[in-house]
Amino acid sequence: MERTTDTVATASGAAASQVPTVTASPTGAAACPTAATKKFAKTRFVADAGLAFGAFNQWILKPYNAGGFNADAPKRKRTIAKAVAAGAFSLNRLNAARKMINADPTLCKTLKAPVEALWATASAAIEKVKTGDTSGISDASSALENMRQQAKDDGINIKDRQPPNGF
Repeated sequence: MERTTDTVATASGAAASQVPTVTASPTGAAACPTAATKKFAKTRFVADAGLAFGAFNQWILKPYNAGGFNADAPKRKRTIAKAVAAGAFSLNRLNAARKMINADPTLCKTLKAPVEALWATASAAIEKVKTGDTSGISDASSALENMRQQAKDDGINIKDRQPPNGF
């Protein structure tokens, strides 16, 4: 993606400010950097993705598989609250991983599409969990495992990591 600057007039029309915009390029390859733009991007990606996967599996997928979200489940509201908090944490770490993908040419070329698909699916699932709807959890789990497999095929092993104590 190329950055361009457009001039935007303010409401009074007297002053103008420079607002950066992102313009999509005709080819997807131009969206990836030609050289690393952040140090240790691959290592940071693996750490962030591992934390996101670990939180998702521990606080969302395991309770889902155990029936913790069912209407008659004991402590259902607490389970949902923990899942929403874990979902927010997972999305935060997944977003950090997305930034690292955009900072490394190799990661960008191989994992950008799977991570973007995972982001969309996980975001939708977390939004549904907030209302007690668990219909998106299995889709998010499948997208997570597909992304993990794609990374493994590219030589990147992502292991679940536990979030910091107190979470």
